[in-house]
Amino acid sequence: MVQSLKKEGQTEVSALADPRLQKLGAKKQGQGNRHKARELTLQALYQSDISGDDISNAVDQLCIENHGGRADLVYFKRIAEGTWSRLAELDLLIADAAVNWTTKRIATIDRNILRQGVYELIAEVDLPERVIINEAIELSKRYGGKGSKSFVNGVMDRLAREIRKS
Repeated sequence: MVQSLKKEGQTEVSALADPRLQKLGAKKQGQGNRHKARELTLQALYQSDISGDDISNAVDQLCIENHGGRADLVYFKRIAEGTWSRLAELDLLIADAAVNWTTKRIATIDRNILRQGVYELIAEVDLPERVIINEAIELSKRYGGKGSKSFVNGVMDRLAREIRKS
């Protein structure tokens, strides 16, 4: 998020105009793009899951809000729309791996972290499974509840072994 800094009698200055902050952003640019895209995907999935609306509304709005930001918007759109288009398939896989849990019983945030992680395991074959699992765990630590990290890790590990058998 770009914050504006304004001192009395001065014009407004973007925080990104500060060269020290630009250097920080440059260090994270390569990895931060997809991480931020995953955060946006989670936001779009969660919003659509709660509202019952098609994901295209959430994706369009988030693209507008994040235009010019750090997120890889092409990756975001591909993952969000791809995940949404295969919800039934993903939910079956998750339910099979989450022993004694139906997808409806799984917390909404955890369910959507798992959906996007499982979609990436299936569709993003060039990404190492450890990267996908670690990203799902990071999202669960940041946005999930107390037991989210362990739950997401366990389900993602089971599904990664099944999906990426080779």
